[in-house]
Amino acid sequence: AVQAATGTLLMARSTEQADVSMAVLQDALQSYGYTIAHVQKCDGGMEEFDYKTDYYRVVFFGKIGEVRPIIENHPEMAAYLPLKITVFAENRESVLVALDPLQLDTFFNDPALSIQFARWHNDLRAILDEVRDFNKTTKQSN
Repeated sequence: AVQAATGTLLMARSTEQADVSMAVLQDALQSYGYTIAHVQKCDGGMEEFDYKTDYYRVVFFGKIGEVRPIIENHPEMAAYLPLKITVFAENRESVLVALDPLQLDTFFNDPALSIQFARWHNDLRAILDEVRDFNKTTKQSN
C-alpha cells in the first residue's frame, strides 16, 4: 500500500475493476479476522456533488472484541470505529483508501491504544497489498 503524501491515508490502486477489488477486499478482511459491519453505496450521493463514478462504496469493518472495549473506555473513539475503507472506480481500475490508524495516536494518549493502532495499521497495509497484488498473484499461479 502506498501512503499518501500527507501520511494520513493508506491507499492502493488495483488494475481490477472495482467490483472485483471489493470481493477481494471482503475476503482479505475476513481472512484477517475482521467482520464486515456494513457496505455503504455512495454513488448517488456523490453525483449530487458533481462527482461521477460507476462505483463508490465504503466498507465498515472491525473485530467486535477489539472495538467494544475501546468504545467503552474511550467513547470519543466512536466516530472512528468501526474502521472504514473506501473503494471507488477510476477508469477500469479501482482505488482503495483508508485513514491510517496510526494517525489516531496523535489524538489519544493511551499506550494500549497505540499498540492497537499499530496492529490495525499493519493489517490494513497487508490487506491493501493483497487487493493491489490480486491480479499479479492469480496470473502467476496459472
